[in-house]
Amino acid sequence: MALIGGLSGGMVNANNPNSVAVRQPDAQVSNQQGAPQKQGPPISDGSVVDGLVTGKSGEGYMVRIGSQTIYASSTVPLFVGQRFRAVWDASTAPPTLRLRQADMAVLAKFTGRDQQIAFALLSRGLPVNHEVIWGLRQQWMQNGADPLKLGAMIELWARGAAMSESNVELLSWYMGLLPEQVSVIWRKIRDRMHGRKFSSPRELLDAIRGDDDEVDKFLSAHALAGKPARGGIDPAALLAQAWWPAGGDETGDAMMASVSLSSEELDGRRVWWLSFDMEGDSLGRVFGDVMTNGRALSVNLRLKNASRLDLVRNKLPELREELSEVPLVLQYLGVGVSKEGGFDAAMRQSLDLEA
Repeated sequence: MALIGGLSGGMVNANNPNSVAVRQPDAQVSNQQGAPQKQGPPISDGSVVDGLVTGKSGEGYMVRIGSQTIYASSTVPLFVGQRFRAVWDASTAPPTLRLRQADMAVLAKFTGRDQQIAFALLSRGLPVNHEVIWGLRQQWMQNGADPLKLGAMIELWARGAAMSESNVELLSWYMGLLPEQVSVIWRKIRDRMHGRKFSSPRELLDAIRGDDDEVDKFLSAHALAGKPARGGIDPAALLAQAWWPAGGDETGDAMMASVSLSSEELDGRRVWWLSFDMEGDSLGRVFGDVMTNGRALSVNLRLKNASRLDLVRNKLPELREELSEVPLVLQYLGVGVSKEGGFDAAMRQSLDLEA
């Protein structure tokens, strides 16, 4: 079975909770081996850093910390597209990402399989308590307690999705795809969407499903990766990300983004929401909210880096032209600077539900 993101949920030595052994992947999960490093001021030894995994190379990772892209090893199993918080150990070559002391203290409270589950949760920034551990252990045991399935199970649990064997296999396959494979699938999906008229996202989804098993499989897995976090889980937690198209058909690029899909009834009408969060090379972190009632469309973008705001504003006419190919009336398209705590509620006011 393919590992989620090429990595297992992590293995912990039950006799020594401070020893974390990472199961190395059988194959690379990214084509970014040998990616150039972007150097900046040295990161202080022992400092806590937030970063993004941009590639897998050899036994280590390409990670973006601030404006720098650096090669590092890790005592925590990571996957491409994952955000992380870890201690930066500059005493090794290459530098090593380690669990924080507080996380190690939590890990020491558990033994055996419970410790493996606790580690898989901690490595994704998810809450660890005895109730959560107990519930996950029951599910894991029912699935044969296979360590290679634990990572996918945790990701499904964080979304409140069924931790069935088929879902575990599906999400594992999805997270193990290479960017070039995803680009081919997205091009097929775009071709099927082009020029189609539909009255709801469900109708469109049914239309683009069909005679291509790979596309159908991808869309099913994509839906799992796009499920919002379950109640009590911070949506910004380190969840497996969704594959998302970037660039046009000429470049065929694909990248990973945190994507959340949901729907609700507003004034007697069904409304669909899509929120995303991705890290760009030139723009930095970009947030977006898309809202539709199946007829009209509203798009709201937010940048973490305010200095790039004018650049995006100048590109809005180009984006508006591209969105004109979508069989929905574009009612709103805007960009601003992100606020602490995410998006404000003004997004709902930008869509006329009677359209």
